[in-house]
Amino acid sequence: MAVRFLHYALALGWAVVILVLTLLPPQAFPTGPDWDLLSFDSLVHALLFGVQLVLLLFGFLRDPSVRLGKRLLFSAFLLVVFFGILVEVLQGSMGLGRMADPGDALSNTIGCVLGLGAWSLYSRRF
Repeated sequence: MAVRFLHYALALGWAVVILVLTLLPPQAFPTGPDWDLLSFDSLVHALLFGVQLVLLLFGFLRDPSVRLGKRLLFSAFLLVVFFGILVEVLQGSMGLGRMADPGDALSNTIGCVLGLGAWSLYSRRF
């Protein structure tokens, strides 16, 4: 059991990083640059959740008891998307100056799509 946990340690650790960063009060962060096309915050959300999906898929790949097929790939994608939605719900319910933002949930999902695309490119190379 402990050995299997090691396969997923990076993904679980990254999930903790996401929770800490996204649930801290907004005053804890410096203001990001103001971009015209998209917001810096949206880019950060997309990167956080794209990396989360890739780390989870690497965990599945390293676990010899798991066969990483299309069904598990899709399930991992949905799991991380739902994690992103859960983070937004938690932000809105904790009363720490954060608000649940559907735009952030969309950025999280876009990050998952990008992570899936990066995974697809990686898996074709190896």
